Amino acid sequence: MYRFPEQLNWIICAELVRKVLLILPLALLFSMQLSGQHDTLWVKNGNVLYGEIKSFSSGVLKMETPYSDDDFTIDYDEVVQMSLERRCLIILKGGERLFGFIKSRDDGKVTIYSTEGTREGIDLKDVTSIQVIKDELWNRFSGYIDFGFNLTKANNQRQLNADGGISYTGYKWLMNAKISSLFANQDQVEQTERTSIDAQINRLLGDEWYVLISASYLSNTEQNLVGRYSAKVGAGKFLAITDKLLWGLATGINFNFENYTDESLNKESTELFISTRFNMFDFKDFDLDTNVDFYPSISERGRIRVDYNLNLKYDLPLDFYIKTSFQFNYDNQPPETASDFDYILTTGFGWKFN
Repeated sequence: MYRFPEQLNWIICAELVRKVLLILPLALLFSMQLSGQHDTLWVKNGNVLYGEIKSFSSGVLKMETPYSDDDFTIDYDEVVQMSLERRCLIILKGGERLFGFIKSRDDGKVTIYSTEGTREGIDLKDVTSIQVIKDELWNRFSGYIDFGFNLTKANNQRQLNADGGISYTGYKWLMNAKISSLFANQDQVEQTERTSIDAQINRLLGDEWYVLISASYLSNTEQNLVGRYSAKVGAGKFLAITDKLLWGLATGINFNFENYTDESLNKESTELFISTRFNMFDFKDFDLDTNVDFYPSISERGRIRVDYNLNLKYDLPLDFYIKTSFQFNYDNQPPETASDFDYILTTGFGWKFN
């Protein structure tokens, strides 16, 4: 008679254990699904794709899925609805830039929940580019490194060039830094050396305007320049911005501190700068980045300097690439023993990461 409650307790405990063993795997699976934050695409043939959208540009979406080793590439015209659960930089036709999330309620339409409010009823076709802004700080950085080497039997000529850079993309801040070096030797000729370093920070103001601050360094044996240290402060505007190209114009003040081989020529100067940059990216497998900077002097009457850069890259598998670069510097008032201009043309092989 007193054993019945004890048996009942054991039965109840056994039943509870059985239910916990059944529920626990389901709970773990559910929590994993919640933490995955899957993006979702609905396409015209009725299929629904789950995974992580990596990027969207040039009319092609790249999506990583748990059931495929390689990323899917999807023609954007085939997409009828999408849902992105991570904050993105969204560029619309006309260059309008929004930071936020995307969700579809109807075919061909999206709602964007941005820092500036909710925008409903936007046509899918009006979304021209999507760039995921990582929540983790480190994941917002990207970079590259490349090398080139030339060897010629005549005069035993040898040339080594190396380039590298890193950039950061945030909600309102854009930062980049790069370095380029060249060393050339040949018999009976003095060694040629050239090194340039540039770093710039942009603060976005709305969709088109930005302010900038930058610092640069240049040493160049051809112009007897031991080191030119420059600091810029200015503002700029994007004249064109789409999923394939960016064109901007900037102006401001530049402060120079120049050291030459002949120390008696060392000087400080103040200049205006007018700069324009054109960047064509994700055009098939080609990237084109070019800029020209004009520096009419304020403190030195009649002096004008010009810097020009051109980089052309062709993408290879596994994030490798080949590159051709051209750099040109002009100064209409160089030291008497130096050339008024210098240029270099280099090729290299490199790797990029993000």
